Amino acid sequence: MELQRLTTFKEASTAKDKVFNFDGLWADAFGTPQRTGVWFIYGNSGHGKTTFVMQLIVKLTQYSRVLFVSYEEGLTSASLQETARRTGLTNVKKRAWICIDTLAELNERLERKRSADVIVIDSLEHSEITKIEQVVELSRKFKNKLFIFIGQADGNLPMGRLGHDVLHFANQKIQVEGYRAVNRGRSMGTINYWTIWAEQAEIYHSK
Repeated sequence: MELQRLTTFKEASTAKDKVFNFDGLWADAFGTPQRTGVWFIYGNSGHGKTTFVMQLIVKLTQYSRVLFVSYEEGLTSASLQETARRTGLTNVKKRAWICIDTLAELNERLERKRSADVIVIDSLEHSEITKIEQVVELSRKFKNKLFIFIGQADGNLPMGRLGHDVLHFANQKIQVEGYRAVNRGRSMGTINYWTIWAEQAEIYHSK
């Protein structure tokens, strides 16, 4: 049996098609994170989590097609639509979509050609996912896609056993607190946080 050719660390580090080549403040916060696998964004209500998710989606549409699965707020939530307008998400054409698919419908959609590359599931607690094995199965079945799960927090930690399990499984972990998205993932930047709302972040973190 012929052995697979070995890959050098230099070759692996320059595989640009497998990472998001973020620039500017995004690179300062998150470096060059993987384009596949699982990310987990969690935080308490009222700290800017939804705004950050929308800001992130706008950025990711520069690289990929993004599907936002809106289990928590549905399709017609006034607050969701306002946040989408404020962050510029409504101006992104043919690169981002929103749906409320069941898990079975989502699987069917992702099996189609030219389906979204990034799937944002908001939220973990409002989805049909109840155990970590379902998250693992999704990531393995669609190994060339990125799944970003949004979750609630209990203090500084994700809420519930499932939240803890997804946190440990995810390759990129982002905690939202005080209008900052703090990077605790494998890909690191120079400052490792993204400021969601500068004025409110300054007030919160100067206390």
